[in-house]
Amino acid sequence: MILLLIAGVAAISTSAILIRLAEAPPPVIAFYRMFFGALFFAPLARKDLVQQKPTKGQLISALIAGAFLALHFLLWMTSLKLTSVASSVVLVATQPIWVFLMAAVFLGEKPTGTMWLGISIALIGSVMVGLVQSEAGASKLAGDLLALGGAVMMAAYFVVARRLRQSLPLPLYSALTLGSASIVLALYILFAGLPWTGYSGQTWLMFIALALVPTVLGHNTLNWALKYVPATMVSATILGEPLGSTILAIFILGEVPRAMEVFGGIITLAGIFLVWRADALDGQTEAEQKGV
Repeated sequence: MILLLIAGVAAISTSAILIRLAEAPPPVIAFYRMFFGALFFAPLARKDLVQQKPTKGQLISALIAGAFLALHFLLWMTSLKLTSVASSVVLVATQPIWVFLMAAVFLGEKPTGTMWLGISIALIGSVMVGLVQSEAGASKLAGDLLALGGAVMMAAYFVVARRLRQSLPLPLYSALTLGSASIVLALYILFAGLPWTGYSGQTWLMFIALALVPTVLGHNTLNWALKYVPATMVSATILGEPLGSTILAIFILGEVPRAMEVFGGIITLAGIFLVWRADALDGQTEAEQKGV
């Protein structure tokens, strides 16, 4: 099981590298990643439709969730064209922080003291990463800000999709959200006047690889593992994505992060881990109280 978790994180870690290797505008990369992913799940979703037809409310939720997912990839993929892989993947990994802040503001949920500590530590680390990139130029800092924006959009996606995922089978849920994201990105491409074709064979290969490796193989492996191992373990393994992406960037792209960039990234990930850990303990306490 541990090997499967490692394989899942390794698959997700390829995302940033594949995006860098794709010679196309970020919106186009995002569209084909979502579109090919939706095509993969479509045949599986047809079987689910026989047993469970989505309600109007579920379809609306899927469309909203897909819009946030599209914005997440649009912002994050653009950031990868401007800043380093190390900075981008660390900053976009702060999405759990924004989930808890949104839950506190919009849902009235109150983070514990440990959660607030983790949030503070993660934000300090993020500022450190941003300061390092700001010294390298305005475009690098803009890339960091876009990565943070991508994290916020992913957090909004999780807040909207949380209940939807619980009420729909995974293939149907994935087909609806990825399909909705594809529609939103297609509209963006149309209005922006970006080309749909004319890309190299390598770039088309990257489009397909992005859909199959990090999207289908990576995320589905972790979703499958949730049935057999604690959610805290799965959540903790996701913290390996920035490390995996950074290592791949060193060997494949020749992109070595600065020492302060690595230090700030470690602090950020430590803060995220504190938030996840506190949430897991809080959930365990509530379960024990209900059991009593």
